[in-house]
Amino acid sequence: MKSETEIDALVRRAVDAGLEGLDFLSSFTYAELAEGYNGIGPEFLPVWLRDITSDRLDIFAPCAVIHDMRNHVADGTRAAFLHANDEFRRNCLKMADLAYPQQPGVEDDMKRARAKAVAEILYCFVSADNFGWRAWQEAHERYLERQAAASQNKENGQ
Repeated sequence: MKSETEIDALVRRAVDAGLEGLDFLSSFTYAELAEGYNGIGPEFLPVWLRDITSDRLDIFAPCAVIHDMRNHVADGTRAAFLHANDEFRRNCLKMADLAYPQQPGVEDDMKRARAKAVAEILYCFVSADNFGWRAWQEAHERYLERQAAASQNKENGQ
């Protein structure tokens, strides 16, 4: 789990970049963001591997915070799944553009092209029916379980 300082830095980067989904992100506390953000990579990967992936693909980490929170409160609908993934793609492409701006007179900026290719690969991974949709459904089940537990705690006066 990321610290509040680390979450704050990611949120600031998302704000500075003008990413989509900032209103949504602002509805969470830092503690909730830390709980919902798992870094870049699927939840089934061990934390140490997601840490490496997140470090190597750091330019996309602010996009992952927004996307992870969309998953964290997944409603289980196909429309929300598609929206979350399309938003993730647009945000990743924007971060690639910001990290490697096009230079006048340079037609083939390989770093920028590679960053955009990675953004597309990430999008393909999260939106694939055999992985992404199943993960979205599982996230929805976990969300319902958290809601039921919170309701039960409230009834018990906790």
